[in-house]
Amino acid sequence: MKVLCESCGSLSEGRLVGAPDGVVLVCGSCGATTSVPVEPASAPVAAPPPEGEEEAWSELRKRWEDDGAHRAFLSRFVDLEGLARAGARYREVLAASPSDPPAARARDELLARATALGLAELPRASARGELPRALQWGTLAVLAGALLGGTVWVVYALAGLGAMR
Repeated sequence: MKVLCESCGSLSEGRLVGAPDGVVLVCGSCGATTSVPVEPASAPVAAPPPEGEEEAWSELRKRWEDDGAHRAFLSRFVDLEGLARAGARYREVLAASPSDPPAARARDELLARATALGLAELPRASARGELPRALQWGTLAVLAGALLGGTVWVVYALAGLGAMR
């Protein structure tokens, strides 16, 4: 990369070199170094839950023993991010009460849905690629030539037998 050196004032190739405190830019003509500040990577900011999710969770907590209420709550989540939020809620319940049957069933349902969704997002590769068009026609020509050659050979063989009689 071309850089304008502050020390020698020339425009020359520069290179970045790692240093203990960040990155250093080295001038290609004079060798002078300039410290390049590196911003620390910020932690990802979690998106706030969609509107109504808190209300749905508090409603579910009121009807905790109702499996239909759990199914209705889980049906709100159609992506992996939503399933992760719901899983975190159930994980908190299971941390407080590990033997809670409705929470365990919901956790298992969440895992099944997340697994299915994750597998559906995997890229698919075809088991067998299509052969190039030239190779297809070449194979067809070889097979046709072999068939024609075999037919000619059989005709001459039969004609030779007829000639000997």
